[in-house]
Amino acid sequence: MGFLDPASTEDDLRTGTNVEIPLWLAESLYSRRPPLVSVDLPKIYKEAYREILNADACTVDLHKLGQHFYDLGCYVAKHDIKGEVGNTLVNTFKQRFRMILSASTSTDSISSLQPLSNSERIRTANAATTEKALSLWLKRGDCPLSTANMVASHRKRKRAEMEMV
Repeated sequence: MGFLDPASTEDDLRTGTNVEIPLWLAESLYSRRPPLVSVDLPKIYKEAYREILNADACTVDLHKLGQHFYDLGCYVAKHDIKGEVGNTLVNTFKQRFRMILSASTSTDSISSLQPLSNSERIRTANAATTEKALSLWLKRGDCPLSTANMVASHRKRKRAEMEMV
């Protein structure tokens, strides 16, 4: 496995050597019996970054930190016994939701998209498209909403009457 480390001149890696490898390769090497490697959390999900994200996730540029922050995080969270990564993902999204919502309704969305991850950008673009379509439909006014006859003629019953039946 010496070829995995560009600085290595030997055919084999020494025990304890840290090498960054793709997730699919790490999973494959770890699933063998006995495991050939030990796997650490990616740095963006370690405790130091989790503390930063839990403190104020809106100030973090997720695009620079990890373009696929939520996608990779969901995968990592499946293997996280303590559930800390999953909690961080939920808290991060909750904190960033208002920023995502305002970016989707803003006309100047290019500058506000900079700190968003790829999945946030996709959701923001979809929300902006939906917002524009709704706005056009409301402005068009050729299909006003009205109450259906069935709803208008439906007599509400009191709860007491329903319990007697």
